Amino acid sequence: MPDSDFSADLERYIEGLPELSHRGVGFLARGEYSLNYLVRGEQDLVARLVTGTQMGLPLEEQAPYEHHALELLAASSVTPRPYHVDPNPDGLPYPLILEEYLPGRPLDYSTDLPAAARCLAAVHALGVPEKHRLQVHPDPAPAILEESRGLAEPYLSWDGADGESKTALRRGFARIESFLESFLERRDLFAGGGLTIVNYDLNTHNFVVGEAGGEAKLLDWEKARIAPRTQDLAHFLLPTTTLWRDETAALLSEEQEREFVKAYLERSPVEDESRFYEQLGAMKTIVSLRAVSWCAWAVQETARAGRPIANEETLNRSRRYLEPDFLNGLFKE
Repeated sequence: MPDSDFSADLERYIEGLPELSHRGVGFLARGEYSLNYLVRGEQDLVARLVTGTQMGLPLEEQAPYEHHALELLAASSVTPRPYHVDPNPDGLPYPLILEEYLPGRPLDYSTDLPAAARCLAAVHALGVPEKHRLQVHPDPAPAILEESRGLAEPYLSWDGADGESKTALRRGFARIESFLESFLERRDLFAGGGLTIVNYDLNTHNFVVGEAGGEAKLLDWEKARIAPRTQDLAHFLLPTTTLWRDETAALLSEEQEREFVKAYLERSPVEDESRFYEQLGAMKTIVSLRAVSWCAWAVQETARAGRPIANEETLNRSRRYLEPDFLNGLFKE
């Protein structure tokens, strides 16, 4: 439960929307950049109060951006349908999105890899929608490297950071920059990489798996963008993702990775599999650096109390990812 409960305020706001009937509002879940409430009614909805942005947008633009992404994604049938957006809702402290409530359990890596692959294939089948207003990252490598440096630098220059952790993180930057140097000179690395809408945040709790049929759907599109499909696939497979949530943590075996990619390619085939796997390998390297750099930012930012992190589990996991043994294993030769 957040420090302040806005259930009553949401009740009053929704009563002013005659097209929506409801039977009550209750707190559902807190995200790092959102407060989510369940609106019971003929069609159960999620009322999402947008408390922050990772897209570099003004807060009042983040909610319309996310709502627009959900409109584009509706044709996939594996994402919440959007119903309403208000950047400045009367009586509420944050921008509001009303979207479909999708019940289910979190993804289980031991049983749900094919379902996750089918879900992502359905999203990626949309390609680049006409007249979209999403950010476009056709070659995300330079931007991710720059973002990673910006995230990691406060930690690397912070006296409170563990010395061995900083050394291992610097080694990771050097290792990846060396590895990617030839790729970054090749401006065509991600050319033909299947630009599409990507989610950019594929931990187990952003999926919901229905009990009937076991099909997966995908929530939380606050960071939606147009980018190569391999960006989503790499993010899904990395240990920084699969180990993120304590109750679903798993280190995928090579066989499980192959199972996932095979199921994905069955639904979303590529013309040149050799190039696809080259792009996927490079993307995994790039995205892993961004993941631990965000952890470095989160730990340092929390310590200086500039922006206390919303979830203690997130902070604890970030600290573990910055341990020298984990970093050295992630960035091994």
